Parts: sequence; structure tokens; C-alpha cells
Amino acid sequence: MKEALALINRIVVRITNLLSLSGIIKRTLILIVLVAICIVGFLSIRGAMPFMAIFGISMEPEFHAGDLILIEEISPSAVEVGDIIVFTIPQAVRDYYNYPQVVAHRVISVRQSESGVTFRTKGDNTGEDPFTVRPQDIKGQVSKQIPYLGFPLLFFQSQQGVIFIIIALSLLAVYLYSDEISRGRQIVHKSIFAPIIEQNQHTSRALEQTIESTEKGMAGTQQALNSFASAIAEYAGHLKSHTSAIQGLSEASQELKKGAAQQNEVLTRLAETIEGLSSKPKIEEIEPEVEVQFPPGCIRNR
Repeated sequence: MKEALALINRIVVRITNLLSLSGIIKRTLILIVLVAICIVGFLSIRGAMPFMAIFGISMEPEFHAGDLILIEEISPSAVEVGDIIVFTIPQAVRDYYNYPQVVAHRVISVRQSESGVTFRTKGDNTGEDPFTVRPQDIKGQVSKQIPYLGFPLLFFQSQQGVIFIIIALSLLAVYLYSDEISRGRQIVHKSIFAPIIEQNQHTSRALEQTIESTEKGMAGTQQALNSFASAIAEYAGHLKSHTSAIQGLSEASQELKKGAAQQNEVLTRLAETIEGLSSKPKIEEIEPEVEVQFPPGCIRNR
């Protein structure tokens, strides 16, 4: 039973991998097709493809802006008056007359000279072109036209259109490969920043240990502070009792001071009394009477 479950699990994993690979292939094919279409459109406005989009109104009513024309190869010697040919314009002439790179105009004359054959062209809706078309500039003649199918290619006629297409393709590629980009970014992030992350984790652990040891030390310090506070409280109690005793002694000393003051006052009064007595006249001493003895038979005269 376990072996069967393991086999089923392996089959499911392989099918998932195949489906995932198939999805990647589909997205890659879609992106390749879109890029190929953009490259083809970019080359078409430069005459490198057998078709091109009509840009202006110089050939109305024969061609309209947005029509797609197919280009058929033709030998310069086979070009006749009235044919609509597709030709490139040299850079100097293009800059001077402000012409596009590739033009489809009608041939109005064919000139033979010693240097070879040349052509004069004009648009059906404009005047004659102010330059001569050389045989090496001819890309071919118009064989067919498809209305409105050239509008998507007109994006490549302007710089803004090219920038828009590049941005759109870039955003589409990011959308299609968002999962792969995310996984790749994670891999790159791990490979580049893994040492830094590991160092940060190591630093964080060391910091946590330091904080724990600091907390323990603070707990011991807090305990010591609590013990010190208890001792201070006990000492304050002793000081309070001593203060009460000192206050009693102070009161007793005050009483002693009061008693000493009263004693001094009594002594002062006693001294004053003694001094008063010493200043009074002395009382004469009364001598004791001496009994006079008379002779017998004599009577004392009183």
C-alpha cells in the first residue's frame, strides 16, 4: 500500500512538472510570436518585407491610409509608365524633402541616359516628386491591396509608436513570467543577501543574549536595591527611635534648665535676704542679771 501511494505521488509530481513546463512553453511561444510580428512590422516600413502599409493620402483614391499593399518584384527594365512602384528614398533626399523611407507612387515617365534608366514619379493626389528614382531604389510594384489591414503597422511609422510597443512587450513579458521572475529574485536574494541575513541573525542572537544577561544583572541590581531600601527603612526606624530618645533628653534638659533657673532665683533671693539682714543695726546684747547676794537680814530694794 505504501509503495502504491509513493508511486502515485511520483506520477502526480511528474505530471505537475510537465504541465508547468507546458505553460512556460506556451508563454514563450506567445511572446516570440508577438516579438516576431513587431519585428516584421518594423521591417515593413523600411521596405525589407514584401508588403507595407500606406501612410498618407498621396495615392487617393487608389490607396487610402491604413491599406496594406503587397509588393511584387519587378525588373527596372520592365517598369512602364502608369505602373505603381515601391521604391526607397536615399537619406539625403529624404531629409531635404521630408519624405518617408519607402514610397509607393505612380510612374509618369521613363528616361534613358548613358548612365542608365531613371524614373519620374508622382502621387495621384499630389504633384510630381522633386527627385529622380534610380533603378537600384526600386523594391517592386504593387500587386494587391488589403483595406485597413495596415493600420497596426502604422505604429512603427512614429517614434512614439515604437516606444509604446517596446513598453507593451516589456510589460507583457513581466506578466507572463511573473512567477519565474519572483522565484529568480528569491534565489538571487538568497544567494546575495544570505551572508548578510545570517550575519544579522547572528548579531540579533548575540544582542538577545546580551539583553538577557543585562536583564538578569538588572534583576540582581533590583534585588540589591530592594535589600538596600529595606536596610534604609530599618535604619530610619532606628533613627526614629533615637530621635524620640533625643527628644526626651531634650525635654529633660529643658526641665533641668528650668529647675536650675528656679534654684538660681531662690539662691538670689536668699542672698538678697542675707544682705538685707546684714545691713540692719545690731541689737545690743543684754547682759544677764547678776544676782546680788545681800547679807542675811537685809531686804532687797526692788
